[in-house]
Amino acid sequence: MLLETIVAAGMLVVALAIIGSQFHDSQMTIRKMERRIRAITLAEQQLAFLDLGLIKLDSVDEVEEGDFGSRFPDWGWLMTTEPTAVDSMYRVTIDVLHRVRDGDYRQDTFEYDDAERVYRVFALRAIPQRLDLAEDFGLSDEEYDEISEQLSSAGIPGLDAAAFDPSVLAKLDSEDLIKALPVVLNALGLDLGALEALIPPDILQQLKDSGVFDDTPLEDGN
Repeated sequence: MLLETIVAAGMLVVALAIIGSQFHDSQMTIRKMERRIRAITLAEQQLAFLDLGLIKLDSVDEVEEGDFGSRFPDWGWLMTTEPTAVDSMYRVTIDVLHRVRDGDYRQDTFEYDDAERVYRVFALRAIPQRLDLAEDFGLSDEEYDEISEQLSSAGIPGLDAAAFDPSVLAKLDSEDLIKALPVVLNALGLDLGALEALIPPDILQQLKDSGVFDDTPLEDGN
């Protein structure tokens, strides 16, 4: 019986060791997945900044770096921008890096050389070109003159019918956006009511209060 007890105890210890090892491996796998998902999200954030025109491709250094602020203190990024054979087209490489800080977050103190690269994404991005609403959207002379007058009356730089800069909209405050949005959508042949679900709730409520939806039929329940 003593021998059986020793053998059973040994088998139990081995089994517990195997279970503990599998549990540890599972925890490590989950943490790696969580880190990768976080890195992918942060990379998409940087690409969104490019698409919104918050980062100018033709004015950045070949290699730029930064961190993600106090909300994600252990994360940093490197962005490499290279021109391609196509005029005004750039190849963008974004590396998302991770390194646990030794102390509290302080701006511009991320240690890039010692950080681990968790995710890398490649993308092609073109410098946003200004639009000629008459030529690019086939407006008649009468429509062009009307839209041009409305854009001019808004008094917002960059909203020019002959050289329209879409990235200007991303930089407007809510008051200017409320004035400009209906005019811009009308110029582009879009329906304001159809875009209701895409407009942030606070901006949407201000648009409704301003009366710009009065002439736009909305579906029941919206």
